[in-house]
Amino acid sequence: MPELPEVETVRLQLLHKLRGKTITGVTIYHPKTTAGDAKFTKKVTGQTIDHIDRIGKLLIFCFADQPNVFMLGHLKMTGQFFFVDTKGAIIGGGHSMTEGDGSGFPHKHSRLAVHFGNAGTLYFNDMRLFGYLKIVDNIELNHVKSKYGPEPIHADFDIPKFTDALKKRKTAIKAVLLNQSFIAGLGNIYVDEALWRAKIAPTRRADKLTDKEAKLLAKVAGDVMNESIKVGGTTFQHFVDSDGNVGNFTQYLKVFGKQGTPCPRCKTTIIKIRCAGRGTHYCPGCQK
Repeated sequence: MPELPEVETVRLQLLHKLRGKTITGVTIYHPKTTAGDAKFTKKVTGQTIDHIDRIGKLLIFCFADQPNVFMLGHLKMTGQFFFVDTKGAIIGGGHSMTEGDGSGFPHKHSRLAVHFGNAGTLYFNDMRLFGYLKIVDNIELNHVKSKYGPEPIHADFDIPKFTDALKKRKTAIKAVLLNQSFIAGLGNIYVDEALWRAKIAPTRRADKLTDKEAKLLAKVAGDVMNESIKVGGTTFQHFVDSDGNVGNFTQYLKVFGKQGTPCPRCKTTIIKIRCAGRGTHYCPGCQK
């Protein structure tokens, strides 16, 4: 599943390509992608892309002069966005790509196409049909946003509030960090990396962290994601951003996928366990 840095990279690249373009029509190849919304095409045809926002891993397409209409897009497990311009150039981003993902549009995994007349077409691919596109108004958008916690990548992230909130959580710190309603955007990769940087074992109970540990964890969680955003995300799933650039944060990973190798900090062998229902990588030597 694409994580926040990958989704943020897609957002920035699509914004660069789509801002100012007007939707001339929509082709729905599979009704599940729009939850069977029979009026989906009518709701967006004629709308001009003004901005693309994001909360957690949810993309929010905003339209010019339409403060009460939004298109939500979630990639979920296997979603991808590909924009094909008038010269046939294909740019894409999202879930891991296979050789056939970026060619021959529409193909068997294309679920929806947003047409911009002679300015190109945006395709939404989704092999497993977990992703979606949805049209909402301002009230529903605010309701959706209310389900997400704050994001540690922002400069105004409230660290004292985060620290106090952890004291009320009696589950493993990894489970808490993966809870999108508690803190938004952290996925499996970046939780493991943040916990390594903070020298905290993923199995530690959240309420047992000291204030010093909690403050450090909040800082490094934001750091690791912001660093990944700068270089386009990770490549272990062959993530490609919407300008065709392969993400390269993999070379900076310290523990994720490194089981059986020496910890770069203390040289203890990194192990992989199951925690919070996810494969979890950590160093038993320096993460306590």
